[in-house]
Amino acid sequence: MPVYEYRCRKCDEKFEELVRNERQKIACPKCRTKKVEKLFSVFGIGLPGAGAPAGGGGCGGCSGGS
Repeated sequence: MPVYEYRCRKCDEKFEELVRNERQKIACPKCRTKKVEKLFSVFGIGLPGAGAPAGGGGCGGCSGGS
């Protein structure tokens, strides 16, 4: 089940929602309106030299690294 980011068109609140199915009605947690828009989300990946181990890592020594 994906988590999507939304923005309320009434109060401008930004929030995340776990979406169980396509027919689920999403409401703003602040003002309860259903006038929301899905935002384009970016996700992080581990890149060498970017502060995270290559391969999206977790434990730097778990995969037989240096």
